[in-house]
Formats: sequence, structure tokens, C-alpha cells
Amino acid sequence: MVASMWTNGGTVVSGELHRIFAMGGALPGLHGVGGDLERHGIALRVHLDRDQFHQLAAERPLPELILLDALSPEGHGLEDCRRLKENPLTRDIPVIILVLPEDEESRIGGLAAGAVDCVSNLVSAGEFVARIKRHIELGSVHARLRRRNEQLDTALASMGQGVCLFDEGGRLLLSNNRYAEVYGLDPSVIHPGQSLEDILNLRHGVGAVPATSTSDYLAWAEATNKGDTPQDWIKELKSGQIIRGYHQRTQDGGWVSTHEDITQAWLAERALAKAHAQAERAEQEARAAHARLLAAFEVVPEGLVLFDAEDRFVLWNRRYEQLYAESGDMLEKGMRFEDRLRAGLERGQYPEAVGREEEWLAERLAHHAEPSSKHEQRLPGNRWLRIEERRISDGGSVGIRVDITDLKMQEASFRLLFEGNPMPMWVYDRETLRFLHVNQAAIDHYGYGLEQFLTMRLSDIEAPQEFNRPEVLLFDVEDPASTRCSQHLKGDGTAIEVTVYSTCLNYKGKAASLMAVVDVTEAKRAEKALLQHRDTLEEMVRSRTVELARQTEELERMLEQEKQINELQRQFVSMASHEFRTPLAVIDGAAQRLIRRKEAATPEFLSEKADQIRSSVSRMLELMESILAAGRLDHGRISIVHKPCSIAEIIGTCSARQESIRRSHRFLLDLDRLPSTIYGDHPALDQVFSNLFSNAVKYAPDSPNVHVTGWQEGDNVCIAVRDEGIGIDADDLPKMFQRYFRARSSTGIAGTGIGLNLVKQIIELHGGSIVVTSSRGNGTTFTLRIPIGAEMSDEVRITAAR
Repeated sequence: MVASMWTNGGTVVSGELHRIFAMGGALPGLHGVGGDLERHGIALRVHLDRDQFHQLAAERPLPELILLDALSPEGHGLEDCRRLKENPLTRDIPVIILVLPEDEESRIGGLAAGAVDCVSNLVSAGEFVARIKRHIELGSVHARLRRRNEQLDTALASMGQGVCLFDEGGRLLLSNNRYAEVYGLDPSVIHPGQSLEDILNLRHGVGAVPATSTSDYLAWAEATNKGDTPQDWIKELKSGQIIRGYHQRTQDGGWVSTHEDITQAWLAERALAKAHAQAERAEQEARAAHARLLAAFEVVPEGLVLFDAEDRFVLWNRRYEQLYAESGDMLEKGMRFEDRLRAGLERGQYPEAVGREEEWLAERLAHHAEPSSKHEQRLPGNRWLRIEERRISDGGSVGIRVDITDLKMQEASFRLLFEGNPMPMWVYDRETLRFLHVNQAAIDHYGYGLEQFLTMRLSDIEAPQEFNRPEVLLFDVEDPASTRCSQHLKGDGTAIEVTVYSTCLNYKGKAASLMAVVDVTEAKRAEKALLQHRDTLEEMVRSRTVELARQTEELERMLEQEKQINELQRQFVSMASHEFRTPLAVIDGAAQRLIRRKEAATPEFLSEKADQIRSSVSRMLELMESILAAGRLDHGRISIVHKPCSIAEIIGTCSARQESIRRSHRFLLDLDRLPSTIYGDHPALDQVFSNLFSNAVKYAPDSPNVHVTGWQEGDNVCIAVRDEGIGIDADDLPKMFQRYFRARSSTGIAGTGIGLNLVKQIIELHGGSIVVTSSRGNGTTFTLRIPIGAEMSDEVRITAAR
């Protein structure tokens, strides 16, 4: 019920109302009903527009009851009822349908459509109102029941334990999904009406049953249910699961139980005792390890120190105390690192901090706070330490102190030797090749200032042709010490010849190389003059020898070329003799048969012989044209003239011509993706496709279909010609475009070996390419790629040159 205002028969009704809807003239002949509804706190809203009625009926707050009209054929009450019941928002609203007393069919239809009642228009107003009130009350009860069921379902679904309820007959009434999941089952296989034995059979399939038999388990369940006292139980399943349950009998003789998988907790309890024993052993081992750690700390020759997460001293060795002798007696466990530094500052432990103590302290603490740091520290007496510190996983840190006083003295000696050496020397970074330091001799010899040198790289003084040599790029990388000759450029651009000695070293924490340079320019110049005089004499002898060898080689080449020409002529004569003889024999045979049967010749016979003669003549013409074209190519007399032409039209003409000659085959063309115009030589392209189509027919005698596909790919057109014939052996494919070559698979089939060579040359003169793919017995595909070209002001002629 809601507080609202509704119009009922022209009267405004306000207050706590029951809201009902009516469609159309749902109350004809029921006089006085409106007043009775109003007196009983029922507000009626009547709608005439059907779509608006259904829209408002689905809006909240929903009406508590709906009246529909089936008194007249145009009332549509049954249709409206079905529509309301199909809508999830309105299907639970009670519906009463008004019908004529004698209309039994409408009454039955209304109840079938989902109405709760069908009322005759002759019923009294009081009875009608009573029925409405009763159905409103029942609807309210049903709504409360639905809400409680939804609450129950929500509660069951949210429980972490599996819950099931069985009746007194041992049939499942309800369960939540968790009940099935506990036993590794899909919740969809558990449903009301199943017996406990049915569910046990499902659990048996996944091993979720105790080790006992099904009958023993059922007997245990029955015995458990006989007692009135709730029982807790634990069962171990064949699957290894441990299940804890709570069982309670219901008043009607059924039972309710909860099921919980406690495998992990159970195993944890069992492991707890074991873990306790292991912890005791681990504690003993930890004490022993700590003792070993203390011993190891003392054995290490460097100073070692360990800090906790709050930078307090935890552990250090005797060497650490010795290195900081000035403040060693003040060190104690739990002391803060900063306090230790301040104590050292008071005692003059750090000479570098004198006069800038706070600034030095901030810098030192910043190094200490880094995840990993490395730096050097000067101590009294010109002693030096290298400090390495690293943070560890628990937030603390470990530090190493190495005495590098001797190393510092060696570096000072090296620096003195480096600076005073009269030989040019420098140190450069092996990764970036940048100069890190140069001596005065290098500055004087090369003419670069110190500051300029330190902005340059090794490649800046290497002559370009020298630096790109592989042995230069690998210099100093593979060998720690090496020697090589090179060419350098001085500051004024003068090139000098040098011998470079190089060795690897570590310079201020960087991988570097030390180079010493000896200028050998004058020595090289004198050596070159001597070598040049010797070379002049040797060159005179060599040139005479080379000329004799060249003349001999030329003679041998000409003899070999003559042999190749003779072999080509022999192949050509053999081929031409055979290839021309075959069509001539066919023509002669056909003519002789025409002469012998001239009196009894039928039109079919004449047509057959004419086709044979035409085919043979066509073959001879093809042979002649191929031979002539090959000859023109060899002598450079073929010109390719680029003019606008239709590649699709050329293909269509050539395929139609071939079909008219060889009626046994048909060409399947897919050319819609080709551009309308390209720039090429029409006659030459006609010869290309005539040759390819003739081969496709000739080498596929039992496969009548030849597939021709064309498409555009960027600035090129692509055409694929595919037959389904005898195919080509894989090792013959690379030689298919050689002059006079015949594949092994073509044995017994007429051919010259000229056509494909001619096709390849014509396509290449167009700036294109041709490839062949095939395998024995699986047909052959030739794919051409030809530039589309562009319109040009003058004809472009590309003349074939041998």
C-alpha cells in the first residue's frame, strides 16, 4: 500500500490506498462498483491507451491488481493478460478478467493465460469488490512469501558451508551450491527430489565418499538421524578431503545438515606438531649458524659490518675496529650509524670533513641510504678505504671496508709516469671511446688542448678509412694487451702513420684502455720509397706475364664460346627438325585421308581433318614466331613501346583464340580486380599470354580447366595462370626459363624450349618478373608481376640488348 491520490469516477481519493489498474471499459454493467471500491480503500485507474497501460503497469510502485475486459471481441483482455504474464516485471500481479456469463471459452482462456479469476458482468458489486480484496490480500501474502524465499536463497548462497535439507522420506528438499562444490560436483547435478543414495552415487564418481560401502554409509546416516540430539561428525574421503558436518533432525522426521571442507585446517593441525619439532631443530641450527657466521666474519681479511633496518650496529669483525682505530673503542651493539659518524668527527676520524662537518655527514648518510653504493674514504695518516654498502631484504644493510692505501700509492706513481712520459699517451672509455685523460706529450704532438681532447672520442683522431676497418673496431676488445698500426689526424688535419700499443685497465670505476703512440710517419715514408722502386721493377715483369695470360685466357674463352654456339645450333637444328616434322606429318596425313575419302567424306570427317590441319598450322606458326622472336632478342631488334592498353582485354583475346584452337579446354577468368589500363606493349604481351595459355593446354591434356586470376598490388598488376596438368619436378624448376630446356615431365609432348625464355625476356623488358611454382602431378602456376606504368610525353622504347 502507498500514500497517493487517485481519481475514481471523478472523485479524488487520498490516503492509504490499494492501487489497481483497469484497461478500457473493464466495468460495464457493474453499477455502484466505483463507490464500493472507494469505501474499501481501493483506488482504480482506468486506461484507454493500451501501450501506455502496459508501460505504466511495469513502473514502480506496481499496481496490486489489474482488471481486464473480455466482454466484447474488441476487448483484447486475454491478449493483454498474456502480455502481462510474459513481462518479468508484471507477471506476479494478480489479474481478474470480466467475461460474459455464457462465454465459457473466454473463462477457460483467461485462466490459461494466467488470470487468478474470471468474473461475470452479472455478479453483484459487493461480491466483485470482495473478490478484488481477497485477491489483493492473497497477492500480498504471495509477495511476502517470495521475498522470504529470496532472502532464504540469498542466505544459503552466501554461506561458506554446504547446506542440505531432506524430508522424512529421505528426499532432498533444498541445498545451496556450496553443498555440491564441497564434494567436487557441478551444482547443476544436485536438485530437489534426489535421495541420499542418488547423491552418494554422484559423489562416488569423483571419489568424494568415505572408504566404507554405500550401504554402510546409509545405515550410519539413518542411525544418526534417529537421535534427537544434534551431532558433529568428521569424515575422511577417498579423495583425501576431510569433511566436518553438523546434523540435526527436523520435527517432521527429516534432517538438515551442514558440510565444510576442513582439509587444509586438518592438515595444518597435523603439520603443527611436526612444525613445532622442526622449529626447535631450526633454532638449534640457527644458533650453530650464528656461531659459524661470527667465525666467518673474523676470518675475512676485509672489514665487515652488519646494520639492522634502523641503521643500528648488529655485528662487525675485529678488522673493522682496527680500520677505525681512532673511534674503535666507542663501538657497541645497538649504536646508531649516525651517532658513530658523529663520534668519529669529534675525534678527527675523517680528514675530508674538517671545516664542513655537517655537509660531509649529510653526504655520507646519503651514500649509506642508497640500495647499493661504492666510494672511497680518506683516513688519518694518508690511509684510504674503499667502502661498499648494500641494502638487504629485511631493510638492513651490510658493509665492506677494504684498505686501498697501497693501491692509491701505485696510482700516484702511475700518474707521475704517465704525465712525464715523452711518448704520447691517453686513457679512453672502452664503451663510449671518449678520452678520459691525456698526457702533455699527446697534447703537444697532436695539437689539441686538454679541454678539447676531453670532449673528443677515439674515432675523432682516427682517419675515416682506418676506423671502419673490422680489426680497428675489435681492437682492445678481445685482447687485454695488443699492438697495431694505424693512421691518425692531427689538429691541423695532417695525417700521420702511428704504431699503437694498448692495454686494458680500470680507470675511476670504468672499463678503460691505456694507449701509447709512436709516430712512424717518416720511417713509413722511407720504407714506401724503397718498396715503390722495387714494385716498379716487379710490375714490368708482372705486366708482361699478365698480358700473355690474358691472351691465352681470351683464346680459351673464344674456343669455349664457339663450342657453346655449335652445341646451341645442334640443339636448334635437332629441335626444329623434330618440331616442324610433327605438324607437317599431321597435315600430310590429314590431306592423304581427305584424298582417299573425298567421295565418301562426311561434314564431320571434313571438320575433324580441318581442325587437325588448323592445329598443326597454328603449331608451326607458333614455332616460327618463337624462333623469330628469339632471334630478334638475340640481335637486339625487339623494342618495347609503352602505350595505354587493357591487360584484361589481351588476356580475354588470347584465351578465346586458344579455346577456338583447342576446344577441349576452357579458361576460367577472374579479372575484375585488374585496372582498366596499364602502359605496355600490346603485341609483346599478346605473345606472352598466347605462349602461357598454349603451354597450359598442352601440358594438361586430361584437365580441361585453366584458371587465370588477375589483381592489382600497389603499382603493379599480378596475373596467375594455373593449370591442373602433369606438373614439373622440383629440381627442374630453376631451369624452366633457360633457352631450349625441356622438363623431364614433358617427354613425349611437342615443344621447343624457346617459349618460356621468350616470355621471361619480354616481361623483364617491361620491368616486371615471372615465377613458376609446381610439383609433379599437381599442376603448374606461372605468376607475372608487371608495373602499371604512367603516361609519358614521348614513347619510351627499351631495346633488348644481347
